[in-house]
Amino acid sequence: MDKKNLIVGLVCMSAAFGLMVWESKQQPSVDKKVTQESTTSVSSEGNAITNNKLTDQLSKEEALSVSVTEDKPEPLKVSAARAKEEFFVLENDYITVTFTSNGGAIKSVSMKKYPAVLGKKDPYVFNGNAPLPALALGFPDGKGNPLEYAPTYKLVTLTNNTIRFAYETPEGIRIIRGYALSTSKKEDPYVIEHEICFINQGKKDLNLKKIFLNVGAFARTEGDTLAEYLNFGYYDGKEANFVKTNDFHAGNGFFGMGKHDAISLLHKDVPNLLWVSAKNQCFAAVLTLKDEVGSGIFSKTIQFPYAPELSEGIMGGLELSLGNIAAQDKKLLNMQYYVGPKEYTRLEKLGQRQDLVMQFGFFGFISKFLLIMMIGVQSLIQNWGVTIIIVTVVIKLFLWPLTAAQVKSSKRMALIQKPLQELKEKYKGNPQKIQAETLKLFKEHKVNPAAGCLPLLVQIPIFLGLYFMLRTSSELRFAPFLWIKDLSVADTVGSIAGFPINVLPLLMGVTMFFQMKLTPTPTTDNVQQKILQFMPFIFLIFCYKFPAGLVLYWTVQNLLTILQQFITNKQKEAVVTVTEPASLKKNFKKKA
Repeated sequence: MDKKNLIVGLVCMSAAFGLMVWESKQQPSVDKKVTQESTTSVSSEGNAITNNKLTDQLSKEEALSVSVTEDKPEPLKVSAARAKEEFFVLENDYITVTFTSNGGAIKSVSMKKYPAVLGKKDPYVFNGNAPLPALALGFPDGKGNPLEYAPTYKLVTLTNNTIRFAYETPEGIRIIRGYALSTSKKEDPYVIEHEICFINQGKKDLNLKKIFLNVGAFARTEGDTLAEYLNFGYYDGKEANFVKTNDFHAGNGFFGMGKHDAISLLHKDVPNLLWVSAKNQCFAAVLTLKDEVGSGIFSKTIQFPYAPELSEGIMGGLELSLGNIAAQDKKLLNMQYYVGPKEYTRLEKLGQRQDLVMQFGFFGFISKFLLIMMIGVQSLIQNWGVTIIIVTVVIKLFLWPLTAAQVKSSKRMALIQKPLQELKEKYKGNPQKIQAETLKLFKEHKVNPAAGCLPLLVQIPIFLGLYFMLRTSSELRFAPFLWIKDLSVADTVGSIAGFPINVLPLLMGVTMFFQMKLTPTPTTDNVQQKILQFMPFIFLIFCYKFPAGLVLYWTVQNLLTILQQFITNKQKEAVVTVTEPASLKKNFKKKA
């Protein structure tokens, strides 16, 4: 790789990252609208209940057989004052779901396979200490914004893997909420089936123009120092959009583009809404409507009462209209609720493009291919660090023919630098003549100045594909390699005066420096040389806090490039005679 092409590639890659950051900040315009306890535990055994089976089973429960033709159905007798909060637990081998009587919703979800802290057994908890239960049901306030609505629901049924709550509003609307937890190996264990039945027990038609469902709340992870991966998302069947916590704070954008003021609540119309999500670096919650489509979304930042440096979180939900419910009639809502690791294979199987939660970006097809490759290799190697190295070697071998042609072109370019310089001196002041003679010289000695750009154009999409894939893969969370304890965060081994010491980025900078030293020098341009000297430092700063898995790829890639360049430089080349254009009388001969 000649240094001129290397500069072009590095500038292109920097521009690509700048564009990526800018695009990630561009969101559709938004309106500024401000607006313990007894526990019952049930372990899940037996067969999973699909959504249809859930409806069938729940309809057979005598306590919930509410006849819509009854003149005087028995009231639930819930006092106006909120009763003491009660908790009820369903669990399988993967998650423990704690339900609350406040709203008949989900207090928290504990993920048994994922510890909260490296080296400890306590599981990671979703929505813990959040201000609202996940799947909290709400109605609009006077301005149409979501209003907290978590009255005390009555527990009606509790089985090995289902639970059901009921509540009656002062207007005579009976709300029945049922949940079923998957226990079958054929079903995703992180999926919770949910249905809500609205029964109009009055004598007049009821028009429920708006209801709101909260998808839950996430705090950022320790590895996400800039809260880049903490966001709320939504999908309307055409495209997925994501809103980060930073979007709620005032920002100047990218060179003034995307500048925005602070907002306290995002509330906007989204026709044909299919699902909403909340996520952080490694986990996600996705609420998908089955028989209906939503009409809008809402989201806001919140504060968790623990770990001040991780306290800011994000929550959000969907808005939908139930329309008219006739007197003595009912309306049933079915939905699917996924709460678990942010794994592409799991999300893709949900069937409504929930895999877009991964945010693989423009080169998503490359990210998916590389992820599938890495999962396959890791299943054999059982170490994610070694897996990244193997995949990097495979990528390098794939690109070897291109880089070999690039190196050959670089050496030829270096051989004709002296005649090129003489051409510029001889025809100084005549740029047309210089260009014509230069092209003649290139053609005579089979030099293609653009040959070095092709490998860079191929490597940039691969790098960005790996970047988007490795930065948020839950598979890398707490994955060790050599001195690295967690490949999903920077490999900090200590600190000096509060500044973290990350080893891999330092190694990456060193390898980049040596790579440039071995690169043929086709020019003596001082400006280009100075740019090259600073490039390792620029990339060191840029990548210093990147996840260790990504920096490991980049470092190994540099080492393999150094090896290739070393082998190429050691190869003996025949004497190359460069014949200058007829206008130049001087001959030039040089050995590579």
